[in-house]
Amino acid sequence: MKHITSFFLISLFVLSVKAQKVEIAVGEGWAEIPVQQTQSELKPGWKIVDYQMKGKLTHYLSGGHASQLAEGTRPVFRVTPGEKEVLVDYVLIRLKTSKYYRKMFRPLLIECNYTRLEPSAFDIKSESDSFICQPRQPLAAGEYILANLTQSPIGDLQDLLVYPFSVAKE
Repeated sequence: MKHITSFFLISLFVLSVKAQKVEIAVGEGWAEIPVQQTQSELKPGWKIVDYQMKGKLTHYLSGGHASQLAEGTRPVFRVTPGEKEVLVDYVLIRLKTSKYYRKMFRPLLIECNYTRLEPSAFDIKSESDSFICQPRQPLAAGEYILANLTQSPIGDLQDLLVYPFSVAKE
């Protein structure tokens, strides 16, 4: 009974917190970009006595392409930040692609070559509790993610929650 009560209280708390949401313009409407958790791999380096040195962490997303395809090379996003987030916490990162997976170029978000969602790089309009963002420069064809720099990593391998999408060749 104690577990059911705790589960109920936790569920109620989760529902009361304002959730973040990222959508992309499709036709005349909006399609939500489903959040995806990265799969991480730690490749061990060499070992000296009992110390592990030079381990390499890599974040992967399964599949060669994201399920969400952007229209054109300047996609329009609607970002609804979470309760204690601001728009500039979100970044756009291009991924390295392979036939079966996509991966980040560097293990940490802060180390990657990213573009913040800010007025210097995006046209931004406010819409009630959301922001409409469109890149000022066309994006090169490829795989991208929108991620939050302030998110807490998940688990021992520091998985991330990201919003993946693809930009097709024109």
